[in-house]
Amino acid sequence: MSADPGVMERAASMVKVLVTGGAGVGKSCFLRAAQRGRATLLGQPGAVGEVGYAALPSGATVVLQVTPEQRRWWWMWDHLALGATGAIVLVDTTRLPVSYPALDYLDACDLPYLVAINRPLGGSRNRHEIRDALRVSAQVPVLTCDATEPDSVLAILHHLASPARPPQHHIRPSQHPLATKGRRLS
Repeated sequence: MSADPGVMERAASMVKVLVTGGAGVGKSCFLRAAQRGRATLLGQPGAVGEVGYAALPSGATVVLQVTPEQRRWWWMWDHLALGATGAIVLVDTTRLPVSYPALDYLDACDLPYLVAINRPLGGSRNRHEIRDALRVSAQVPVLTCDATEPDSVLAILHHLASPARPPQHHIRPSQHPLATKGRRLS
């Protein structure tokens, strides 16, 4: 039995990306903007089950999985990260500590990520100050975006999902850094 070439081609052009960050940083807005307003929510915003699909100009489809904020759902992060190519950590420059747990988790799992500063939320710090405050390595891209603007969101997705990015990583089950005191919180 041979595989349908159309199915194989579509599967090869799909990438899975986690959208994460703290409460109120714009994850649901990012998801809606990526889909140009057509969000697929399997629960309430910020709850478990937010998923969306974005089409990039390259023809690739990005499957967006939003990580749940509530501590009671943190156990799901390992499941959501399986098969992910990378992650986007949205940050609010006026409340950086709310994104520390997500950064600690991604570092512990060795999943490639970028930091997207959601500018409409305010703050006047530059990208270098943000990088230092978040304690992310020089290899982690720190970009700016407007999580409500489709073109801005698609540019972030393109950067993460471009062919130059590393191949899929296999996530190892973690001692969940979200449930412990991460290095950024010490």
